[in-house]
Amino acid sequence: MSARRAIRTVFFWTHLSIGLLAGGLILLMSVTGVLLGFERQMIAWIDGAPRVEANGAAPLPLDTLLARAGVARADVASVLIKRDPTQPVTIRQRERGAAPILAHPTTGAVLTPSGDGSGQRFFSALRRWHRYVGAEAGALRAQMKVLNGVANLIFLALVLSGLYLWWPRRWSVARLRATAWPQWKHRAGQARDFNWHNSLGFWFALPLAIIIATAAFFSFRWPGQYLDLALGSDQERAAARVAIAEARAARQDAPAAAESRRDAATEEPPPHPVRAEDAALATYIAAAASARPDWAQLTLTLPDAKASVVRIAVAEGNTYRPDLRWTLDVDRASATVATSSGYDDLSTARKLRAWVRFGHTGEVFGIPGQIVATLASAVGVLLVWTGFALAWRRLRQALRRRRRSVPAVAALPDPSLESPAALG
Repeated sequence: MSARRAIRTVFFWTHLSIGLLAGGLILLMSVTGVLLGFERQMIAWIDGAPRVEANGAAPLPLDTLLARAGVARADVASVLIKRDPTQPVTIRQRERGAAPILAHPTTGAVLTPSGDGSGQRFFSALRRWHRYVGAEAGALRAQMKVLNGVANLIFLALVLSGLYLWWPRRWSVARLRATAWPQWKHRAGQARDFNWHNSLGFWFALPLAIIIATAAFFSFRWPGQYLDLALGSDQERAAARVAIAEARAARQDAPAAAESRRDAATEEPPPHPVRAEDAALATYIAAAASARPDWAQLTLTLPDAKASVVRIAVAEGNTYRPDLRWTLDVDRASATVATSSGYDDLSTARKLRAWVRFGHTGEVFGIPGQIVATLASAVGVLLVWTGFALAWRRLRQALRRRRRSVPAVAALPDPSLESPAALG
């Protein structure tokens, strides 16, 4: 056996073994990934997200809008304003667990969805299965998160090893037709499973690799830490070294660390007083809109009492693209933009991390990106299904060959069954 053939054999059996080991969890992630592909649009459709009929009136100043909506400024955590006049203003409260308030931008009236929230509840449960294998809270949730993350990394190894196994030893039209182009004429059997497993795996290898690699940042902290260590700024590298060292120390003292986290989680946030020298919220919005006149969405985060600036996140165009976002710090007293930072100001590590969240769902590329991500998840389902089917057929064929290879042995007579006459 040549060295190349031996390497391919090792890759094949590794690919088969780890696929069978993690196939169930990969199937779960893929199925839920398909269902979550258009989560945002589905929730809006099922729950009847309120839309505003544009009446041509100017939007209310933010302080006036809060007053008409019956929300105290000190109770507000952030306010999301969209340029689209048919979209409500979203007010997020400081109270833990409080639902966001949707207000009419020109009247301040509180808007309520026409549905009963079943869409949000359904997709929240679906996300729980997608990320935590259904675990709701506690130690089990943390364990399932790690288990799911390990299965996700195995999926990445399957995609990469599958590409190696797909690569033809000898290039030919017949070989490419069998492994690189889906043959829908095969309706059943091994030929169909082999063709779909290879061809769909080849065409969707890149989107699957992106989806899987971005998911690793949700399951573990170390991908972001090591990315900062390799490509971050000096400050980010130093912080990454500290975080990695603390993680190692925490593993040695896990019970105490867990107890400390539980204590921190039960602490109530301090009250948020508003400084007397704060300007009107509308002036902060006006300063941000003047600095970024092409804005599509503004998110104003109300600061704590010690901060000297109000932070406003600005998004232009596709609001899920990190290269179209800016962060403005507006002076609280004078309502002038003190600093402005955008995508180009980030380190290489932070630029890459900025694409992770909505790169995973494809939303950074708009509706086409969501379609590709959803199709890739559907291909993940087919890869698991056809992989299990091919492994099962291989096992049955091996058992049949083994039975054929065992020689038939003639049965010897049992003396105890011989008649007395024959013995005489």
